[in-house]
Amino acid sequence: MRLLLIANPNSTSQTNELFRRIIPLVRSIDDSHLITKFTHYAGHAEDMTRGLSRDDYDVVIAIGGDGTVNEVVNGLLGKVGDGRRKASEVPALAVIPTGSANVFVRALGYPLDPVHTTELLVGHIKKNLRRRIRLGTWNDRWFAVNAGIGIDADVLHSIDKLREQGFSATPLRYLRISYQAWRRILHAPPKISAHAESADGQTQHIDQAPLVFASNTNPWTFLGPLPVVTNPRNSFDKGLGTFGLTDLTGVGGFVGLLHLFGADEKGRLNKFTDARTLRFDDATRITLECDEALRFQADGEAQGKLKTVELNSIPDAIEVFSPEEIIPVQQRGILAVVRDLFRI
Repeated sequence: MRLLLIANPNSTSQTNELFRRIIPLVRSIDDSHLITKFTHYAGHAEDMTRGLSRDDYDVVIAIGGDGTVNEVVNGLLGKVGDGRRKASEVPALAVIPTGSANVFVRALGYPLDPVHTTELLVGHIKKNLRRRIRLGTWNDRWFAVNAGIGIDADVLHSIDKLREQGFSATPLRYLRISYQAWRRILHAPPKISAHAESADGQTQHIDQAPLVFASNTNPWTFLGPLPVVTNPRNSFDKGLGTFGLTDLTGVGGFVGLLHLFGADEKGRLNKFTDARTLRFDDATRITLECDEALRFQADGEAQGKLKTVELNSIPDAIEVFSPEEIIPVQQRGILAVVRDLFRI
């Protein structure tokens, strides 16, 4: 079995000690030939994997976070279009988490600890436990986890600026910057419209909402121990989910925030407030439109400003190694959300 392992030598989480523990585990795979390559600039993992086929490698092992996964996926599958590459033509994907959120690998059912994940992953490769999953696309590119326009992209833009200044992306910083962005849009809310369609003909239209997300996984992301759950029914086996809030102010806005963190799933508090939480699951196509150009993000990576973007869900897009049983995200009460906020 030919294995390509991609790592980032400049990542503070990818230490010599970590590699001393995970490389012997990977090399324990019978009849394996391992090649390791290191990235040296943003987008390098995409360049490394562009055009690779199963004649080159059987498995690509990405060590990193959701941004690394995004680069590898776009490199393997190429630009979205009629001539897109099939999952059977490209190497299968395996991921060892060393990023800040690691939504993709956690949504597959792996733990956050990279050594423990490697132990499980090696066993899955030996047993050939792989499956095909759906991925999302935006314009001519792929995303694996989530996409959003407006507040989430603004938060990531601010986090990137802090990283350039040498600060790490801790859950507390994410929470603080998210709160600041939330306060800003209360005073000048953006106007985002979304139109979602499902394979069976159902549709939903969200008109000029201040907050709209799209996701390919459940949870949508993590703030440390706190999962951000926009669409509890989401999975890699279904289409995209949309989540919108039409009211960000007062008690209604607070209820919307609780919904965003997975609390009050049955919507009991909506009976006593004017808040409206809009969800649409299993969408094959989502169109986002804004009155003015807003920042857009895919898989936690800023992609510039856009006024319109089309998202699509592609079934059986890529093969991944994963546990046989997917661990569902537990429904969370209000007290659990408050507890984890204090933990952060």
